[in-house]
Amino acid sequence: MKIHFKSIASVALSVALVTTAFVTTPATAATKNLTIETVFQLTPPDPGRTFEQTGNMINHAMYQTLVTYKGGDASTPVASIASKWSVNAGATQFTFTIDPKAKFSDGTKVTSADVLFSLNRVKNIKGNPSSLMAGITVAAPDASTVVLTTEKATPQVLAIVTSPSLGIVNSKVVKANGGSDAEDASTSDKALAYLTSASAGSGPYMLKSFSLTTEVDLVKNPNFWGADKPAYDKIIFRNVPVNVQRLDIIKGSSSIAIDLSPDQASGVGNKVNVIKGQASNVFFFYLSQNSAFSAATKFTSNPKCVEAVRYGINYNKIVRYAGLGAIQAPGIIPSFFSGALTQKDAIKQDTARAKAAFDACGIKDTPVSISFWGSGGAVNGLNFGSLAALVNEDLNAVGFNTSLTGAPISVSLPLYRDNKEEMGLWLWGPDWPDSTNYTESFSPGTKVGLRMGWPAGADAAITALQAKAATETDAKKRAALFTQWQKEMNLRSPLIPLVQPADILVANKSVLNVKDHPIWKLNLTELK
Repeated sequence: MKIHFKSIASVALSVALVTTAFVTTPATAATKNLTIETVFQLTPPDPGRTFEQTGNMINHAMYQTLVTYKGGDASTPVASIASKWSVNAGATQFTFTIDPKAKFSDGTKVTSADVLFSLNRVKNIKGNPSSLMAGITVAAPDASTVVLTTEKATPQVLAIVTSPSLGIVNSKVVKANGGSDAEDASTSDKALAYLTSASAGSGPYMLKSFSLTTEVDLVKNPNFWGADKPAYDKIIFRNVPVNVQRLDIIKGSSSIAIDLSPDQASGVGNKVNVIKGQASNVFFFYLSQNSAFSAATKFTSNPKCVEAVRYGINYNKIVRYAGLGAIQAPGIIPSFFSGALTQKDAIKQDTARAKAAFDACGIKDTPVSISFWGSGGAVNGLNFGSLAALVNEDLNAVGFNTSLTGAPISVSLPLYRDNKEEMGLWLWGPDWPDSTNYTESFSPGTKVGLRMGWPAGADAAITALQAKAATETDAKKRAALFTQWQKEMNLRSPLIPLVQPADILVANKSVLNVKDHPIWKLNLTELK
């Protein structure tokens, strides 16, 4: 999550589009459309390359996974392409039986060969989603059976395979359009262009048209094989600023607004439902540990400099800005996942300690830039620029000579991913709904660890807890390991959790079954 998207172009202005209404034309059946407005977090809808919130939502409707979740639940897998499955005692072998009724939108049957191709393609493309397949091998002993094997106990595999990035594609169609699951797929796979213009899945919806900057249209799959038939003839995703989302949902010119803050969702009237919950996103701040990157990072990599920032931030002020329902993030793992810390564990501002640490750091008046998604970037109604300004104010009060350097996501995100920031403010939403997603992403030498310039071996205790959590199968022991890992992170890591916002969905009352999900945000397949 992450921020979890590769590129987001500038936000387009809204054009009113009446939805969830029946439009009757002569000699045709009534058409029912659904319009969803959001700020795009999006890359082209190729499951092997998509790892962003909007992309997850869209792909989840087009590409079914081996197992999935119902409603807003993210703990109990249910059948999807696989009608049944089993796990061995050591949590190293996961066997799935494909539902004999499963078929793609062109009517062809889903087989184990399609699953084998799809999962190996994700692994070998080596895009962001390839991390999901790390340490997992796939076999297809017969046409209806798939076996996933890991070298060590990996109880989170069932959660991992629910990711829309591991959606099953029609292997024959994708191969015919340049797709490859070979080891060199990172260069040999040429299916992206095709999958940007058409879909090749078994889900209830299919791709009609795609734009990174304005609109994505899905249409119902007339050959959908599942019990929950698509409720809409067409689903329209529009890339719309948050303030316009609010106006459109009030006017009734949109069906669902994704990104309103609690304040923006107040006073929207009685013609809509406001669905409230706790977001899975956690906003965080970090200091680069790459001492050789710049004059500033010579100091930001100093533990005393990290301490000065950790205790200099006014967390209460940030929570007040985030609005009703937001909480201070006591750790990087969200409140509803195993091992999450409680509010009593949260870092407390200590200005005297922060100033003493600042003096010990020696950075003095060395200029330091704070990078973030600028140009109006917002998630859960929270503007990155506004959050960064609050942190900047606090750090200036401690003594730091910080300045804000927000940039469009197409510029700022690559810098963050390539460890080319001095300080950064970002967020993370889960890639899979299990706390190992955090231990495996934020520890030294892992994905975000490296983005922060925090190399493998930088903290032996944190790495040891990460390793134990990865293989522990007992639920209580796992939770204890996740808790301890976060406490150690709060003491010594360059990561500083800031806020877990409230989650708000605003929907026209004609739309039923609107529920938030931590991975695909909104389950389009269940909307009625």
